[in-house]
Amino acid sequence: MKRLLVSILAIITAISTVEAKPKQLKDWQEGYMDIHTIATGRGDATLVIMPDGTTLMIDAGDNGKKKDKQHPNDSKRAGEWQSIYMKHFMTGLPGNGKVDYAMITHFHDDHMGAISEMLPGSNGYGLSGITLVGEMVGYNKLLDRGYPKYDFPAKNVNGANKKFMEEYHKFVKYQMGQGMEMEQFKPGLLNQIKMVHNPKKYKRNFEIRNLAAEGKVWTGKGEKAEKQYTGDPKLFDENVNSCALRITYGDFKYFNGGDLSGGNWPSYKSDERDMETPVAHVCGDVDVAKANHHGYYDTCNGAFLNIVSPEVLIIDARSDNHPVPSTMTRMTDPLVWTRQPEFYITVDQARGKLGEDLWKHFKPWGHIVVRVYEGGEKYQVFVLDADKLDYPVIYKSDIKTAGK
Repeated sequence: MKRLLVSILAIITAISTVEAKPKQLKDWQEGYMDIHTIATGRGDATLVIMPDGTTLMIDAGDNGKKKDKQHPNDSKRAGEWQSIYMKHFMTGLPGNGKVDYAMITHFHDDHMGAISEMLPGSNGYGLSGITLVGEMVGYNKLLDRGYPKYDFPAKNVNGANKKFMEEYHKFVKYQMGQGMEMEQFKPGLLNQIKMVHNPKKYKRNFEIRNLAAEGKVWTGKGEKAEKQYTGDPKLFDENVNSCALRITYGDFKYFNGGDLSGGNWPSYKSDERDMETPVAHVCGDVDVAKANHHGYYDTCNGAFLNIVSPEVLIIDARSDNHPVPSTMTRMTDPLVWTRQPEFYITVDQARGKLGEDLWKHFKPWGHIVVRVYEGGEKYQVFVLDADKLDYPVIYKSDIKTAGK
């Protein structure tokens, strides 16, 4: 009898252990589109795996600031953690193992890397953010807003992140010598970024439209873009000049606009600093959007929220001001934004400043994965534990209908 009880207890324990084991995100398969917002707490990084396995990385930020808590820990630089994450989820994809397209939305450290805590490199340039991921993973093609002249605005383009821009230029020169292609991201273009592994299969229901860059916004007709501001370029910093795009797969649409501004900045005041509204008009409504400029003071204005009107809003955060209380209050006010979405965030540094009344709107924080199912009619959101290297799923949404 005693042995029987022991056996029963052992079985119960085994069953409980199996049930308690965290579930992992199922592997990407052809026909899916996965959009990973990678949580390090030091800057933006997004990995898109297209339906044919083509990969696009949007930003690889590392501000190098120890005051901003890093995930999963401080034993490596943010670019190393981003590389480890991407290699994990790119395993088995078609191609040569490199990211097919890398894109920098603008030249700020939390989107491309910084001189502080930069690692030494063996090819003549320092390693942080975009250059570190470039060494560890590699890029087949890199796009930014300034190539090849980097002269607009003349004072800002190389001044916003001056010392690291010098390392970046050396990186680009060296990598081009190794076969990497380099292009300027041009607003208005359709499919400058496109599938490279099986494009014919998806040509009727997949596209990427460049919406904005360097203060120019697509007109909504053909591939023409128009400049949105006429004043002193010093009033229009890197954020205003961010690259923005819209990805469409079937009925599903995704928006990423870097740090586009939707209002004034204390030291940069001009009515023309609102880039969100003209971009919103040509973008139209989407299913999922990354909040501009981490939900800071000058972004997510009422016009942008109601026109783009995502069902899912993602904040890629790195600070206790991401988002600020005033912006979060605006976004959660149904009198301002009639469609109240699901809110997701990569890290919890802003929880204290926001307070629980605002923080309660967020789903659990971590790596955020939007999985669009074959054909682009349905999608689902997963949150993965940002402090564990096997990336267990800690939250999943209901399956949603795209285009609603």
